[in-house]
Formats: sequence, C-alpha cells, structure tokens
Amino acid sequence: MKTSMVFLLILIFCYLCRAQEHSHDNDILLQGVENKAEEGVQELERQTDMLAELIALREMVVEQSVELRHLTARVTAAENLVEKLQMENSAMEARMTAAESMAEELQMENDAQATELAVSQEKLSSLQQRVTVSENHVAELERQQEVRKLAFSVSLLESGEGNTEKEDVQLIYRKIFTNVGNHYNPNTGYFTAPVKGIYYFRFTGHIAHSDASMRMGLFKNSDLIVTSGDRATTSTDPEDNASNGVVVQLEVGDVVSGTTFWKNLG
Repeated sequence: MKTSMVFLLILIFCYLCRAQEHSHDNDILLQGVENKAEEGVQELERQTDMLAELIALREMVVEQSVELRHLTARVTAAENLVEKLQMENSAMEARMTAAESMAEELQMENDAQATELAVSQEKLSSLQQRVTVSENHVAELERQQEVRKLAFSVSLLESGEGNTEKEDVQLIYRKIFTNVGNHYNPNTGYFTAPVKGIYYFRFTGHIAHSDASMRMGLFKNSDLIVTSGDRATTSTDPEDNASNGVVVQLEVGDVVSGTTFWKNLG
C-alpha cells in the first residue's frame, strides 16, 4: 500500500513535473503562437491593405478602361471625321482642280475673244474710216451732183419783156424764171461757174420796127465767144428774132455774160 502510495506520489510528481515542463513548453508555444498570430495579423493587415490597393487599382483600371473606351470611341469618331474631311478635302481639291481648269480654259477663251475683239475693233475702225471716206466721197459727189444741177433762164425786165433802148450795153437780166444753184447774179448779169465742166448757153433777141441793126454777143470772162444778130426791119419784115447757142468749157470761177451792139443804118 505504501509502495502504491509512493508510486502514486511519484506518478503525481512526475505528472506535476511534466505538467510544469509542459506548461513551460506551452508558454513557449503560446508565445510562439502569439508571435505567429501577431505576424498573421500583420500579414493579414498587409494582405488587407494589398487587397484594398488591388481593389482600388482594379477600380482605377475599370475607370481607365471606361475612359479608354470613351477615348477609343472619340478617337474612332475623330478618325472617321478626319477621313470624312479628307474625302471632302479630296472632293474640294478635285472641284478646285476642275474649277482651275475651267478658269484656265475660260481665260484662254477670253484671251482668244479679246484677240478676236481687238481684230474686230481694228477691222471696225478700218471699216469706219472707209465708211467715213465713203461718206465724205458720197457727200462730195452729192455736192458735185448738186453743183452740176444748175440752170438758169432769165429775161431783161421783171415783166419778162424789155429792150436795151439801142445802147451798146452789157445785158443784166432782171427777170429770173429759173436759177438752180443761184449761180447767176441778177445784180451784175454774170453767171459764175461753180465747177469745172462743159456748159451750154443759148440767147435770143427780138427786134421790131427798128431802123438799126442788132447784134448780140456772149462773153467768157472778157473774151467774145459767139454772136447773133439781125438787120433793121422793113415794112414788109417789121419784126425779127435772132438766136444762137454755144457749148463751152469753163473753169471754176469763169464768168459768162451777154452784150448787145446796135448800129444805125440810117
């Protein structure tokens, strides 16, 4: 029994020793666990921080992805706009090229038309000069034609009758029947030639119951060119006429006049 008690006490002592040793080991283990737990907490905190950073990074990546999609869409729209603008620019360049070609063609046509216009103006100027010359020539011809249209028919007195009262005088015909061109002057009795040409003159005299002979003369300037006359009348031949005519060439300014000469035969 004593042996059993001793053995029991030994067992208890051993147990207590082992318990104390185990307690010491547990303390060491606990301390290690606590250290590991603290390290685990720190690790957990680090992992939590890392997780938070990862979450924040993920959110940032998501935001950047959204922004990247927006930017991609904007870039795509900008590229489409640029492509559209390039196409419009190409179209505008093509239109500008066509417009420049048309403008160059129009300029060439304009230059050609300007040249033609200059030639036409020169021709027109030449034609105008020719027309002016022709008009002047026509006017001169008309003037000459008007000048050539001249004639006069006259007698001694306004009554259409008259005599020279048997004096040798230059005849001044006062009665004008016709004076086309007004080249006969009734104040001087002279006809003045307006143009060089061939003229025809005829004059007639009448004698009645006269004892003197009559002779009439036609003068060119101061030169006698033709005459006509008749002898004195008789009882059987109381009246006579005398007439003559001449075709004569006159220069401009030549004058023609008539004169009577009487000779008393008694």
